[in-house]
Amino acid sequence: MKRYSKYVQKYKVVLLVFLILFAMAIGGGIRTALADQDIALMMSNWFNKKKQASVADIEQAITKEKQILLNDLEVSLSSEMQKAADQLISFANLEKQNRIVSLNEYAESLKSQMKIDNSEQEKVIRNNLDAIIAHAKAQMDGQANELTLLPIPPVTEEKEEEAPNVPLENEEEQGKGEQEERPNNTDQEGEKKTTPIDDKDNTVDPIVGADKPKVVDIYSITDWFNPPNIQGILVEEIEIPNGVFSINNSFSDILMNPQAADSMRSILQGIEKHPQFSEIQYKSIDEMSRICPALFNETILYMLNKSLVQIKI
Repeated sequence: MKRYSKYVQKYKVVLLVFLILFAMAIGGGIRTALADQDIALMMSNWFNKKKQASVADIEQAITKEKQILLNDLEVSLSSEMQKAADQLISFANLEKQNRIVSLNEYAESLKSQMKIDNSEQEKVIRNNLDAIIAHAKAQMDGQANELTLLPIPPVTEEKEEEAPNVPLENEEEQGKGEQEERPNNTDQEGEKKTTPIDDKDNTVDPIVGADKPKVVDIYSITDWFNPPNIQGILVEEIEIPNGVFSINNSFSDILMNPQAADSMRSILQGIEKHPQFSEIQYKSIDEMSRICPALFNETILYMLNKSLVQIKI
């Protein structure tokens, strides 16, 4: 029993020592493992810190370099823009000068080829002057007859009827003087001497004679022109600016301008060919609307105004 108890004690001691050694071995392994874990964590933390610092440093360097490059690009861009603007101004001035030179050359070529034909206008002026002279002669020849005619209702601004009065009165006085100076006629055989009264009886009275000029009352004429088609024409108000033709112009003024004359002829067809046109050629179209309102009605006046205001005087 003593041996067994000793053996048990010895076994316990050995077991205890084994346990202690085993515990120490395990504890050292644990510490080694823990130490390895601490080192890995420390390295990871250090690497992360270095990584963040490196990234921040790189970003800072990139930002700084980017700002420098942007400033340099801005300066370069401003310089290039100024250079481009200067080149554009120079190019525009050069092209403008070239165009001006080309335009001057073209104008000179037009001047060298320019030739205005006034034959049509001269013809119209000549016809108008001939008509004036013919009208004045007709009035001068028929002045004595007109003294016995019924008076025509007065019309404003009829200067053409007043102008010939002075020379015609002189002609009448001259005619009276010739009659007073004319000697009494006596024949060689002693026939009865004729007196001025007898001589007057032998002459043809211009008032009742066959050659009496025909006097026409323009207020009674209703066929001055062939009326155009006015169906569907709506009369509107027309503004008449300065410097254009209108119904306020006379026929002679309108006929002086070929374009205005054609415009008037297209509406007042055949008015120039009327036998009494010379009586009204110096009247305005507006005056004719009061002389012959049935023919020169509101629609005709509107059509004339609408066409004539497009033509400059």
